[in-house]
Amino acid sequence: MKIIDIHTHVGDVLFGWPLDEAYAKPVWSPGFIEEWTGYRMSKPPLGMRTITRYLEVINNQQRNNLATERNLERYAVEAGVTHCMLQPIEPHVKTEDNLALCRSRRESGKDKPLVFTFASVDPHDPDRIIKLHRYMQAGCLGIKLHPNIQNLPLTDQRWFEILEEFRKYGKPAIIHSGVSTYYIPKFRRSEYTAMANYEKLIAAFPDVPIILAHMGMLEFEKVWELATKYANVHTDASFKCEKNIRKAFDRMGQDRVLYASDFPFSLPKYAVRVGMQATRDNRALREKFFYKNAESLIGALPDV
Repeated sequence: MKIIDIHTHVGDVLFGWPLDEAYAKPVWSPGFIEEWTGYRMSKPPLGMRTITRYLEVINNQQRNNLATERNLERYAVEAGVTHCMLQPIEPHVKTEDNLALCRSRRESGKDKPLVFTFASVDPHDPDRIIKLHRYMQAGCLGIKLHPNIQNLPLTDQRWFEILEEFRKYGKPAIIHSGVSTYYIPKFRRSEYTAMANYEKLIAAFPDVPIILAHMGMLEFEKVWELATKYANVHTDASFKCEKNIRKAFDRMGQDRVLYASDFPFSLPKYAVRVGMQATRDNRALREKFFYKNAESLIGALPDV
């Protein structure tokens, strides 16, 4: 069976520095607890929000240093993932670098896993629209938006301008959803991905499939509510436990929930394990979750 990981990263998406001393394997961080429990320990208890914020920063920055092509290949193959979709975040990780990596793998005959990429444009870049068209014409299969890391509220008109140009390609946009913390300073940008900011953009582009990455983190119920109102809302199930993936199938329908790991921020073997548990005894649902729902948005991918 194909397993398409719709959400993976290679390169330093947080700072844009070369990963000259990238980890060969993950060092211990609080993220292991979340993974070992099947993502059931995601919500911090009352009174622990401040310390949890710092633990999240530690985990995200440690895992960010794992984001090499070699590690992506290693952990994808270990988990049985057959296809990886790279998600660049400009200006830190360039779309052109991801496109070059994909070409290099094809030319060298590397097929485990097959690697493809979405596009990203820096919303602050005056040439963002020119670059968007160049990237899409070069073969990107969608676009990635990250209001937090790219430091622009989702309500800003520049995002609307980007999607207005992007809509003609008939491909999906994947948008980080839910509050996440990547940096020690308490930046306002962390709140840009609160789910209250999403509806206006979703409603403005009913013909653009919107994949709300991570199912809104702790605001997953708000993602389900948006899905009941807007047929273009999809989600990836990264960092979600079996119970909430099953609830998402019930609330959103079986055709709009996609498998993802968000490598390197979680390892594919844990995400695959939870997805297998959530789809046990239902082969048709398992195929939808792990690859058919993704292919309905990005097109059929070649078999490995």
